[in-house]
Amino acid sequence: MTRITENIWNNQFCFNQVKNPKVWIADMIEWTAQDLEIWENTVFREMRNWKVVEYRWLKNFIHIKSNNQSIYIFDNHNHALKYRIEEYKNWNIPFWFNLIHIDQHTDMNQSEFELDLENPNLDVYNVWNFIQPAIRSWLINQVEQINTEYKLLNFQTNEKDLILDIDLDFRAPEMSIEKYSETIEKTKNLISKSRVVTIATSPYFLDQNLAIKICKDLL
Repeated sequence: MTRITENIWNNQFCFNQVKNPKVWIADMIEWTAQDLEIWENTVFREMRNWKVVEYRWLKNFIHIKSNNQSIYIFDNHNHALKYRIEEYKNWNIPFWFNLIHIDQHTDMNQSEFELDLENPNLDVYNVWNFIQPAIRSWLINQVEQINTEYKLLNFQTNEKDLILDIDLDFRAPEMSIEKYSETIEKTKNLISKSRVVTIATSPYFLDQNLAIKICKDLL
C-alpha cells in the first residue's frame, strides 16, 4: 500500500482542515471480483456539514486478465488514468482509442497540467479532472458520456475493442435506477466488447458493500 501525505491527488480535499492528513492507495493484485474486501484505511475525505467525513474501501485493487482483455477494479475514479496509460505502454491499446464513460458525473473538469504519456505525473489529477488531460495527450479520442438509465439502455455501438470506464456511483440511490437487471445486462454486453474495462467504486458516493455486490453482478 502507498501512503499519501502531501497536498496532492485526492489528499487535496480537506488537506488544511485535518491534523496530519493522509490517504492510502491499495496495491493491485491479479485476482477475481470475489476477492473484494473493505479495509480500515482512509482513501478519501471531504467536508460535509462543516465536518470532515472519511471514506474507506478496498484492501486491494483487482486486476482480472483474460485473453486480450484487462479489467481493473479500484476505489477513486482517477486511478483509471494510470491503468489506461499502462495498457497503452504495454501495447494493449492503440493511440487515440474511443472511451465509453458510464458515470453519474462527466469528470471533465479542466486541469492546468498537461499529460506526458512517457513520464506521467499522476499526482496532479483527481476524481474530477482526469479525462481532459488524456484527450489533450491523444491517449483518448472521443468520449461517449452515459449518465442516465435511459441513455444506457438505448445506447448502441458497432465498435469493438473499446475502453469502457464505469463509475459505480451511476447506481447510487439518487440516480433512481428502476431497471437494475436490464442495466446490468446492457453493461455486461459492453464489457464483452471492450479491450480495457476500468471500474471505480467511488466510496464518496456509494455504499461500498453495495459496490461489491454490483461488481460481482457485472463480472
